Amino acid sequence: MSFSIDKPNKKAWDVENETWEEYKARKSIESGVKSISQPNSVKKQQGECKVTGVPKRKCECRTCINRRNRSKGRAKQNSVRKKLKIPSRKFHGADAHEENWDSSVRVEVKSGKQVGPIYTRFLKAEAQSWENVKESIGGNKSKPFMMVAMPEGTSDGLVLFRLSELNKVIDAIQDNWDRFDEEK
Repeated sequence: MSFSIDKPNKKAWDVENETWEEYKARKSIESGVKSISQPNSVKKQQGECKVTGVPKRKCECRTCINRRNRSKGRAKQNSVRKKLKIPSRKFHGADAHEENWDSSVRVEVKSGKQVGPIYTRFLKAEAQSWENVKESIGGNKSKPFMMVAMPEGTSDGLVLFRLSELNKVIDAIQDNWDRFDEEK
């Protein structure tokens, strides 16, 4: 009967002989990478791109585009959090993701080109509503506008309205519910 003794795999983490920090340092040296994360000078918007040499705010490389998109998205998230009056977390960076917000509802903020078609559809529906209000007798433009999108094959829908009209919409919906309950 023969058997062989396997030599330890130096690519894997040797739990007994090295700490996790030592393993990460060894792996980065082996792969030729100085560190796993980017230094602050790479993350910041100012300065020139290391890839193209163009100022980062004008650079069209993927890293610079992603940095600008992330920055714009976080700015929109912060704006939404303030408009929804969601309390800020006590330590820096905790509000960077909607999942960490101290809110009674789950919120996902989307911005940029991906929401362009939704916003365009909303604007068209809003314009159609204003035209119908103008033509109707007793039409009231002071009512807040709310769009409900219900795709075919579903009985549930999506509600869209302007964030700036949030209080008006909530008050109007509550008024509708109150009047509905009175009719029963």
